[in-house]
Amino acid sequence: MAATREIASGARKDPTRSGRADTILVVDDNGDDFDLLRLMFRRARIANSLQRLETVRDAICYLKGEGIYEDRDKYPFPILLLLDLHLSDGTGFEVLDWLRRNRSKSPTAVVVLTGSDTGAIRQSYALGAHSFLTKPLRFEDFQNLVAHARGISLRRSSEGWLVQTD
Repeated sequence: MAATREIASGARKDPTRSGRADTILVVDDNGDDFDLLRLMFRRARIANSLQRLETVRDAICYLKGEGIYEDRDKYPFPILLLLDLHLSDGTGFEVLDWLRRNRSKSPTAVVVLTGSDTGAIRQSYALGAHSFLTKPLRFEDFQNLVAHARGISLRRSSEGWLVQTD
């Protein structure tokens, strides 16, 4: 399945920064969860664009820049990966394992989306995840995560908030 380009809050250019807002890649096959995430981003005025994928296969192809994802204008390399563990063709652990073996293809931050399964959280950290968020997502949790994640930060802009590299 191809990526679904979703725009969180218009993702217009920020005049204080050249180019467009960095992309956040969401790998989640549950449309309802993605809709809630997109709504949370819109209400919180996060101006980054969202790309949504639903499968392990597409996530890896996107990160490699292969196939239809070769066009980095249309499918920019993400600053942040939000990764669900339960996907239709496998698990988020497979994506984490691939990222661990291909560090040059890893976004600045990788965050696992999960319930409260402590075993899954531990396994995610062991495979290289930087953090986790529990569903349903709340902006306060996301804001706290970004404030403490190495390599990224939230910055106010004329559009709202931008997740960016430090």
